[in-house]
Amino acid sequence: MPPKNNQSGFMSVEQRSEIGDFSRHTPARSLVQPRNRSILATASRRTGTQSQHSPTRMTVETHEAVYWGTNIDERAIEKQFDRFLKEFRSGGMEYYMSQLNQLNETDQFILNIDGRHLLEFNNHLYQQLIHYPAEIIPIFDTVVQKVFYDDFLSLKARNEQEREEFRLYAQRLLIGIINLERNVQVRELNPKDINKLISVTGIVIRCSELYPDMKQATFKCTKCGHQVGVNIERGRVEEPISCQRCRDKNSYELIHNLCQFTDKQYVKLQEQPENVPEGYTPQTVNLVPYDYNVDDVKPGDRIIVVGVYRAAPIRQTKNRRVLKSIYNTFIDVISYQKETKIEQEKTKNITEEQKQKLMYLSQQPNIYDILVKSIAPSIWEMDDVKKGVLCQLFGGTNKEFSQAGKGRFRADINVLLVGDPSTSKSQILQCVHQLSSRGIYTSGKGSSAVGLTVYVSRDPETREIILESGALVLSDMGICCIDEFDKMDDNAKTILHEAMEQQTISVAKAGIVSQLNARTAVLAAANPLKSRYDVKQSVVQNINMPPTILSRFDLIYLVLDEFNEKRDEMLAYHILNMYSLKDKQDYLNQIEEEGNTDIIDRETLYSYICYAKQNIFPRLTEDAQNELIAAYVKMRSAGNSSNTITATPRQLESLIRLSEALAKMQFNQRVENYHVQEAVKLMETAMKKAALDPITGKIDMDLLATGRSNASRELVSKLIVEITNLIKANLSDYRGQGVRFFDFVEQINTIIAAQTNEQTIIDKRQYQKEILEALHLLEEQGFVQLPGDRNKPKIKAGIKALQ
Repeated sequence: MPPKNNQSGFMSVEQRSEIGDFSRHTPARSLVQPRNRSILATASRRTGTQSQHSPTRMTVETHEAVYWGTNIDERAIEKQFDRFLKEFRSGGMEYYMSQLNQLNETDQFILNIDGRHLLEFNNHLYQQLIHYPAEIIPIFDTVVQKVFYDDFLSLKARNEQEREEFRLYAQRLLIGIINLERNVQVRELNPKDINKLISVTGIVIRCSELYPDMKQATFKCTKCGHQVGVNIERGRVEEPISCQRCRDKNSYELIHNLCQFTDKQYVKLQEQPENVPEGYTPQTVNLVPYDYNVDDVKPGDRIIVVGVYRAAPIRQTKNRRVLKSIYNTFIDVISYQKETKIEQEKTKNITEEQKQKLMYLSQQPNIYDILVKSIAPSIWEMDDVKKGVLCQLFGGTNKEFSQAGKGRFRADINVLLVGDPSTSKSQILQCVHQLSSRGIYTSGKGSSAVGLTVYVSRDPETREIILESGALVLSDMGICCIDEFDKMDDNAKTILHEAMEQQTISVAKAGIVSQLNARTAVLAAANPLKSRYDVKQSVVQNINMPPTILSRFDLIYLVLDEFNEKRDEMLAYHILNMYSLKDKQDYLNQIEEEGNTDIIDRETLYSYICYAKQNIFPRLTEDAQNELIAAYVKMRSAGNSSNTITATPRQLESLIRLSEALAKMQFNQRVENYHVQEAVKLMETAMKKAALDPITGKIDMDLLATGRSNASRELVSKLIVEITNLIKANLSDYRGQGVRFFDFVEQINTIIAAQTNEQTIIDKRQYQKEILEALHLLEEQGFVQLPGDRNKPKIKAGIKALQ
C-alpha cells in the first residue's frame, strides 16, 4: 500500500524512506538539458524559480525539506557545508575562511573546494555531492555566498544601499570542485556515470570560440508594455501565452537587449597517449564550460576536469521533434586544473625538507655528472648524447626584445640524433618524453604536414570551419619527440622551417588567417638512407633532409655502431644483466656494482628539472660574454686558411642557450666562464662529425647550411677545367657514339692522381658524383651532350666543343 501524502502534496522524510531512493532509475533525470551553473540544479538559488524537469523539493509540517526521489535534506546540507567551511583546518588555520578572505582582497569569484578535504570531514556529504551534483552544488553556492556576505562584505556596508550592492556582489561567487577521490580515463566513462560528478584527465585538442548562451529571456507586451522574465527550460524559451496585465493573448515580443546571457564554449578532450591501450585509438569527450571557466585552457594543455556527465537527445532532423535513440554525451564543466599549474603548485608548496634536498643536490660539485648518469641509466655509455638532451630538458632563458623591435628569441634547444640502427636512439626519445612535463611523441612516417601543425575541419555541432591543433602546437612550452625523422614527406619537412626557428605556425586556410605558437624544442632521430652510416659522405648525403632544416638544430650527434671487441663485450654484459633483473632491488645492486651510486631516481630528477625551469633564470655575466666572443672568433678563424665557414651566428646563439642550460643545472642565476667552456666542448663534440668534410677532414658549416662543403665546390670547378681539356685533346673519341660514363670517370681520376703525385688509385670512381655534376654544368653551357640515363650518361662533344 503506498504511503499517504498530506493534502499539500508534500512527503515526510519517513514516508520517503518507505518508498526508497529510486532516483537512479528515473529516466527523466538523465534527459535533463545541461545548463550553466546558475540553473544547474533543481531550483535556481539566485532567482528563486524552480525547474519543471528537476526533482521537486518537498516540505512537510516538521519543516524538513527533501528533494523528491532523493535523500537530500536541503537544510541539513546547508548546515553541514556551513560547518565544513568554518571548521575545516589545514596547516593550523581555518583553511576555507582564509581562502574567502583572499578572494575578498583579490576580487576573484571562484572558491575551489578540495574533494579530499570534504571526504575527510564528512563522507556522507561527499557521497551526496558525487551522486547528486545538480542538487548539491547550488546549495553549496548559496551557503558560500551567505558566509561570504555575512563574515566579510556586510561589515563594510554603511547603509542599506551598500548592503544591497554587496549582496548582489556576493551572488557572483561560485564554488569549484577539485581533487575527487576517483579519477577516470575517457574510455572508462559509461552510462552509470550520467548525471554524476566525475573527474577526467586528458589533453585539450580543440577549443571553439565563445558563444552567448541565453540564461534568462525578457518579453515585453506590445499592447501595454508589461515586461516579464522567463528562465530557460530544457534549452527552450517558453513565450508567455497571455499578458498578465492587459490579458491580451500572443502579444509578447522578445527584447534581446534586456535578456541575460552567459559565455559558453565547446572544448574537445582526448585521453593521454600514454594511457591508450595497445592497438586502440585515443578516445575523446566534449566539454562545455560556462562563465568563469571559458577561455581558460588552450590546445595542448593536460588538464584534470571535474564536471557533471550529461546525455543530450539528438533530433533526427532540425525541422522535426522526433529524437534519435542515440544520445550525445558531454561533460558540463564545474572546474578544471592544468597539469602545468599542478606542477607549479607542487614546486611552490614543496616542504622545506624537499627544497633543501634539491638545493643540496644543486650544490654538489659533480651535479653535472650525476644528472648525466640519471638520464636513461639503462642505456650504456652515450654520455655525449645524454649531455645534449639534458641541456634540452633544462633549456635556456626566454628573451623578449619587443620594445627594441627585435621580437622574441628562441630559448629552446633542438637536438638531432643520426646514426646506425639499434643504437638506442628511440629509447632516448622515450626517456626524454617521459621526463618532459608537456609534449608529444610521434613518428615521421606517420606524420603529415597538417598532423604536425594544424588542420582544418568542420565543427560537428555548429558546422563552422575550425582549426585542429597538430603535434607541434600541442607541444607548446614542451618537447616534441619525432622518431624516423628522415622518413617524413617533403611537405612536412617544409613546414618545420618556421616552427623550429621563429617558433610560430602561420595558417591561411579556408578563410582563416592566424598565427599559432609552437614554442617547443624538437628532439629528432633519423636513420641513414642506406641503413648504415657512410663516413665517406656528409650528413646531408647520408639522410634525406634539406640542409636548411639541419642548420636549425643546435646539436647534431652521429651515433655509430663501430666495432670494438672490448666495448662490445661490456655492452653485452650490461644488456644481459638488464634482462636478468627481477625487481628494483636487483637494479639498484647492479648500479652499485657498476659504480653508479650517484644516480638519482626519476621522480627526483623530474622535480629537479621542473624547479630549475620555473625558478632559475640565469643571465650572462660580462666575463661570460667575453668568453663567448673569444670562443666564437676562435671557431670562425679555424677556417680562414682554407676559406671554409666553421661557425655562423646560429652557432653563437646555440652557445648562449647551452651555457644558460648548464647554469640552470647548478641552480645558478649567473652564467659563468666554465659554463661557456663546457658549452663550447658540447658544440665541438656534436659538430666534429656532423659538419666534418669527408674530402678535407675539416669542419665546414657549409655542409649543414647549404649541403655542400667549400672543398666540394672547389673540386667541381677544377673538374670542369680538366673535363674541358680532356675533350678538346681527344675530340675524335667524343664524336658519334661518345664515351661510356664509367670509362670517362676512370680517365678523369687518372689525371687527378697524376697531378697529386699519387702512385696508385684506390678507387677509380671515387669522384663520380662531382664529375657528374660538372658534366651537367657543361651540358647547360652546350659544351657536352649527355644522352641516355641521367645518372650514367654517355659523353659526347657539344656544339661549343666542335666549334
